[in-house]
Amino acid sequence: MQQKSTKQLLLPYTLIALVLVAWFGNFLYALGSPLGGLKQYSPALVAGAMIAYVLIHGAARYGPALIQEFILVVFAISWTFETVSIVTGIPFGNYHYTDQMAPFLGHVPVFVLPAYGTMGYASWSLATLILGQGEVRLDAVGLRWVPVLAACLMVIWDLSMDPLRATVEGRWIWTDGGVHFGVPKLNYLGWFVVTWLMFRVFALRLQTARLPASLSAPFSVRTSVQSALIWWTVPTLYLAFAVEYLVNPLVGHGVLATLVLDGAVVSVQDVYVGVAWLCALTMVPLALLGMLCIWWPSLIRSRLGKGYLVAAISGRMKRSSRQNSLT
Repeated sequence: MQQKSTKQLLLPYTLIALVLVAWFGNFLYALGSPLGGLKQYSPALVAGAMIAYVLIHGAARYGPALIQEFILVVFAISWTFETVSIVTGIPFGNYHYTDQMAPFLGHVPVFVLPAYGTMGYASWSLATLILGQGEVRLDAVGLRWVPVLAACLMVIWDLSMDPLRATVEGRWIWTDGGVHFGVPKLNYLGWFVVTWLMFRVFALRLQTARLPASLSAPFSVRTSVQSALIWWTVPTLYLAFAVEYLVNPLVGHGVLATLVLDGAVVSVQDVYVGVAWLCALTMVPLALLGMLCIWWPSLIRSRLGKGYLVAAISGRMKRSSRQNSLT
């Protein structure tokens, strides 16, 4: 019993440490020169920290079996649709991966799958936080809207990520180009549909899963410092992906480099600046919204595991109604 208690006590600090390592790794990646060692080795640091976070956080929240099911669902669906799109151009558009992304599993790079898994879990967790779905099983609102919001969070990340990996770094090539820094609009529509499907399948699975009795209580109860810290790691993990995008324009690698987009010569630095602004206006505010849902006192005092925003609003309405009846 004491061992379990100690493990729960250390949980938030372990998660915080992993998030900080991910932040540091992405910062190093931004600092690295295009062909330098930092660019080559820092992704391993980031991936290691994020995979460990998903396994630890996911096991504490859902149990080891369910978080493994989440990973399997994400891997199977992402690999299937990546393969179909590379062969047919649907649903993401016409593209192919370059040798930079080796090794491959069929047509799909092996390392693409952990990216889907880590960002997928970060987006899923942030969506449950914003929508107040603290319990393992989703309520009727969560079952409908958590997959939608999580898919939107994935698309918003891809708006910043894809131009850098494809247009600037050439890790994959869009055959026909596209209006968004060389990326086609169809890619983002495809991302929404495919990631929504992943999250929807997992959401439905949660409704029927046999849950272990030892699940960590702080995920459904946000009234202690420990539980607040555990939830705080969710938006900060989502922000870890943004660190590189925000730092790139300040570092200046590629200031003199140019590339051709839709027949026009564009500075790489202009792409860095454009992506940084996009990230600052999308990913950052959404992560801050997640933090607000943790720290705003009226949300913390709301009922356990129910819709926090709805509960806060309805609580004020009930108090107002009682005051009117008394007068």
